[in-house]
Amino acid sequence: MLVARRHRYTGEVSYFRCWAPGDVSLGTLVEVICRRWRIEETFQLAKGFTGLDQGQVTCWNSWMRWSLFSLIAAAVLALTATAVHDAAEDEPALVPLSCPELIRLLRALVLPPPVRDREHVLHWTAWRRHHQAVATACHQQRHHRHDQP
Repeated sequence: MLVARRHRYTGEVSYFRCWAPGDVSLGTLVEVICRRWRIEETFQLAKGFTGLDQGQVTCWNSWMRWSLFSLIAAAVLALTATAVHDAAEDEPALVPLSCPELIRLLRALVLPPPVRDREHVLHWTAWRRHHQAVATACHQQRHHRHDQP
């Protein structure tokens, strides 16, 4: 079965190819399509807020670890948001807690603030500059060797 949906404002048409083993009502198909949309939005949020799309790995084990930790973080955020939403159902003046808002709360209330004393900042700027100097020298040596006949 093919279901077509026209966007209310832009007029853009979206098509959904659906299959079911038996007869299914149009309302049930629309409900499944809407759930799929929510799942895709939640997955995009998980990629953005837990870094699932930011892993720079070169082997299978590293990729699996990175993906696993990102998905665990997304699950913890989703379960925490659901638990807070269930506990706060008697407060109609607040919208449900979202994952971005939960991240803000965790950063503000749970995670320790970064160290910003003078010695710490100067140590890390010196380390970064030394690392960049070594990398630049190695890069120049490699190009110099490559340019030699």
